[in-house]
Amino acid sequence: MRERLKDKCRITAALLAVSICSGLLFGCAATPPPAVEHPAPPPPSDLRIGMWLGYPPLAMKENGKPEGVEVEFAEKAGVALKRRTRIVELKWEDLIPALREGRIDVIMSGMSVTADRERLVSFCTPYMHIGQMALTRTADEAKYRNPANIDQKQTRIGFQNDTTGGDFVRTNMQHAQLIGFSSIDKGVAALRKKKIDLFVHDAPTIWRVTGGFDSKERQLTGRYDLLTDEALAWAVRREDTDLHDQLNALLKTWQADGELDQVLDHWIRVRKKKIPVTGSDPS
Repeated sequence: MRERLKDKCRITAALLAVSICSGLLFGCAATPPPAVEHPAPPPPSDLRIGMWLGYPPLAMKENGKPEGVEVEFAEKAGVALKRRTRIVELKWEDLIPALREGRIDVIMSGMSVTADRERLVSFCTPYMHIGQMALTRTADEAKYRNPANIDQKQTRIGFQNDTTGGDFVRTNMQHAQLIGFSSIDKGVAALRKKKIDLFVHDAPTIWRVTGGFDSKERQLTGRYDLLTDEALAWAVRREDTDLHDQLNALLKTWQADGELDQVLDHWIRVRKKKIPVTGSDPS
């Protein structure tokens, strides 16, 4: 009986050994697992660029299409960053809320850098320094050549609402009659119709009206001395540091190779016009 039990144990051990060896053999001969395929990275998302298209020659519509300095910058930025750009047209007052809410990625709209705005967004390196200028009728140019004649009770000064020009006028013109307009065109039209005596706005607006693309302008002229010093820059969300750094690097390259000035000079043909010291006669 004891011998039979030993024989059974030997048989069981042998079968177990054979099973283990077979598993090893089959395991060695099994087809190797397929190589892991790493999917290609997804294409970069569209770069959504917020613009107010009511600020020629920086951003405007011509024949229903966006045109201007910022539009050309946007196209060039898309190529350099290898991202498809999509212009999102917004009202001026909606630009910063849309950026902060994630509906756009960057503001390219001739926005001046101010302390209030810097608390809400992160500005890139400024691409141009401008300032406020005054536009007047050519017939009245001699009258307002002397700055002391501007801030008077009888002087009617127009400005666009919700702009740095409006801030400047309200802060510095304590005696004149101040009249706000909802758009540049309405302010300029009021000046032509003698409803106001001067219209204060950013330098690009004055350059455009008096000599940018309409050198035949005779009715209106500009006081080309800058009333303020303002920097124009693009804006991104404060947490979007990668895009901020990419755009700054791009601006540095454009500045070095002259591409930045080429774009600005194309759209603002009187940009390099001599600007006299504040208070002196325009040349």
